[in-house]
Amino acid sequence: MIVSMRKVAVGAVCSVLLCATALAASNAELAAAIDKVATAAIAAGESPGLQVAVYKDGAPVLVKGYGSANLELNVPVNNDSVFLIGSVTKQFTAVALLKLQEEGKLSLDDKLSKYYPAFPNADSVTLKQMLHHTSGISNYTADASFMQWEGAQNRTTDDWIAQFARLPKTQDFPPGTAWNYSNTAYFILGGIVEKVSGKPLATVLHDRFFGPLGLKHTALDDESQIVPGRVAGYDGTGLKQFHNADFLSMTIPGGAGAMRSSADDLAHWNAALFGGKILKPASFQAMITPGKLNNGKNSSTGMPPRPDDKNKGSYEYGYALSIVDVDGHQRIGHGGGIPGFNSSLNQFPQDHVTVAVIANSIGKDVGAGKVAGRIERIMLGLPPKE
Repeated sequence: MIVSMRKVAVGAVCSVLLCATALAASNAELAAAIDKVATAAIAAGESPGLQVAVYKDGAPVLVKGYGSANLELNVPVNNDSVFLIGSVTKQFTAVALLKLQEEGKLSLDDKLSKYYPAFPNADSVTLKQMLHHTSGISNYTADASFMQWEGAQNRTTDDWIAQFARLPKTQDFPPGTAWNYSNTAYFILGGIVEKVSGKPLATVLHDRFFGPLGLKHTALDDESQIVPGRVAGYDGTGLKQFHNADFLSMTIPGGAGAMRSSADDLAHWNAALFGGKILKPASFQAMITPGKLNNGKNSSTGMPPRPDDKNKGSYEYGYALSIVDVDGHQRIGHGGGIPGFNSSLNQFPQDHVTVAVIANSIGKDVGAGKVAGRIERIMLGLPPKE
């Protein structure tokens, strides 16, 4: 009997070891497949450089840099390289507002007029509508002449908001009747965080999130600062066709898109956010719940036509996070684009997968989006789409 039990025990140990070996091999295979995709993207000229961080079940599958951080100096991208992340910034601004609401310092049902009474139509717009992109506030970055003449200027938050208020067009539709992406709304929301907290947005984000979470490469950017590992950004007109990105003052994207970070920092942020370490459950649930229009329908019904309209209904938007169906897998996340840089940060909650990809390029056929999509399909066990 003792011998028999020993055989069973040895068999059980062997089974565990075999399972562990199989799991390690599986992750190794995934890492090799991802590495091949990222390496091929660099070789094809989809970006000078890439930074990739992929996690599954809380453990890294692959964290790696590819290509060049600076084409003129021939500096390679590594895991400590620092990129601008554009609109991925928005979720940090949204979380800051939700934290202030949890503390009773504001309500997302507040009208904009409580904080910026002089802004056009402020008494008809709520903070919640601004978060959902249903406020109707026009997007300042859509005004090409404004960006051309003003983008290099350094101004305070309140000065920029006063500038936005003087634009020829400040409202696209009555609040709550449609959906349209608005950097203006999120910039103003960053200003509200500053007013309520009495501190610069950069300080609020660092003290509440970046510092406590150990995100050492993450900050609201200031282009005048010396930042170790800062990569150069490039605009692309096609594969392998890059030029230095136009200068943009980081005071103008503000809470809508001025952050810098690394792919691994972003993956750690997702682990904290989706792991319940930042927001109360009700706040997080509100963040990933589709917005509503005044008629009670999901905000997606008021969205302008999208290139993938054949899949209409599969794209929803919460607070700075999109909720998308990818062949039966729920994806929650956001992308970002700013001169010289493109980013993608997505979570697949049911699959326990995080994919963060940042590129130091943006433009036709270049950037992080397609690369991230290929990596996501590898992690989900889906066939390539392109």
